[in-house]
Amino acid sequence: MAENNTKEPLVSVGILSYNSSKTILETLESVKAQTYKNIELIISDDASKDNTVEVCRKWIEENKARFVRCEILTVPENTGIPANANRRIAASRGVWSKGVAADDILAPDCIENFVNYVNENLQAEIVFAKFQEFKDVFDKKNFLLVKDCRAKWFCESLDTPQKQFKKLLGNYYCHACTMFAKLDLLKRIKYDEEFKGIEDYPMWLRLTKSGVRFHFMDSVVVYYRHSSSSISGHNGSLGRFLSFWLKMEPFKAKYIYPEKSAFYRFMRRARRCQVALLKKAGLINPDNSRGRDAVLAFFYYLMSPHLVLKKIIGKFRS
Repeated sequence: MAENNTKEPLVSVGILSYNSSKTILETLESVKAQTYKNIELIISDDASKDNTVEVCRKWIEENKARFVRCEILTVPENTGIPANANRRIAASRGVWSKGVAADDILAPDCIENFVNYVNENLQAEIVFAKFQEFKDVFDKKNFLLVKDCRAKWFCESLDTPQKQFKKLLGNYYCHACTMFAKLDLLKRIKYDEEFKGIEDYPMWLRLTKSGVRFHFMDSVVVYYRHSSSSISGHNGSLGRFLSFWLKMEPFKAKYIYPEKSAFYRFMRRARRCQVALLKKAGLINPDNSRGRDAVLAFFYYLMSPHLVLKKIIGKFRS
């Protein structure tokens, strides 16, 4: 099949892996089983400590004839998801890109449905869809629900990239596991490697701010694994929540606050000062899961001056 066929373009399916030896074979088999044929496969491993790379190499040796080309990328040290995603994108040669985590799987008609959609909607460069969530194992008894993270409402109600960007400043509406994207767009607007644990949100803001509108396809394209081990975590859910909450501040300072009013920026600056003082006094510690930290974080959130003022204004308006 010609790689540059306009109706059946080459699609780069990229798998991001890290210590994924127990799940990645399911992911690989789901890519192999795609009803769409014109696919290249890129596996980008972020310095796994297990035998993920060996598992992938053996599988590719046995299945490489299915794909236009296959490539495995490795690095000596772990660099984080955004850098791993950028390496995968840089190595891809397709027209369209579909990323998938090494513990999720693609629905059999995932790529075919996306290609049909973009062929019928020529203006679309970024497309989201639905995904099915499962607990640990992909079988009927472990099925949780079908989700789209409000992407359908977001993409269809907000009909310009400007409206979408403005809405994204307040919340996150799309789920990365379903994104289908023009590859040259991702090569131009890369993932921000400064924020290793918040890779998708900055990308959505950068894309919409640059004038790219998000589209939605009303089909289930991915089966998403909700792992029990990721729910508990070694630090406890409260500690992980507090850690993530504190890490969000640098991201917001770069992407969110500059787009807000001067008064909003002043109040948020005051909030950051409060965080710094509490951390310096040893009252909060992002690596500590003690209940005291979570309680302090909760009361601090309630006493945020910006939120208090917002509630007062809302009361007078009602």
